[in-house]
Amino acid sequence: MKRILFLTLLTCAMGYNMIGQALGGNPRNQRVLNKQNSIPASTPTPPDVNLLSQERADMYQEILEIDDFQKEVLKTFLKDYYGKTSDIAFDTNLKFAEKQKKIGDEKKILEKNLGDIFSEEQVKAVMTEEQFGSKSKELKKEKKKEKKRKKKRRG
Repeated sequence: MKRILFLTLLTCAMGYNMIGQALGGNPRNQRVLNKQNSIPASTPTPPDVNLLSQERADMYQEILEIDDFQKEVLKTFLKDYYGKTSDIAFDTNLKFAEKQKKIGDEKKILEKNLGDIFSEEQVKAVMTEEQFGSKSKELKKEKKKEKKRKKKRRG
């Protein structure tokens, strides 16, 4: 009888602990942040324009096979474009349709600016990449494959 009572209490205690963890209970070893210091997860932050323009300019240098001067010019155009589009995208006062129209206008300005410096095919390649982003994914895959090949050669 004592054995059955002991097993019943043990089972209840384990079940209670498991239910508490499944429902998101607060374990003792988890640190709780003060609500004043915590940042809500739903507030998106704009991307770093400088870093983004540098990464994209590096990628376009590989794709378009341009020199360093053209890369720096492209980087300044991209920095302006990303800055304006992120301001538009994160503006809470604008409706979605207004944002789309303004971003479309910024794309046209970028295309015009690029047309002054680059050839028609290069401008087309940049604008297509900005819209769809397929080349950047291919470059990342190729870099990963190259790293794997180097590791296999070493080992």
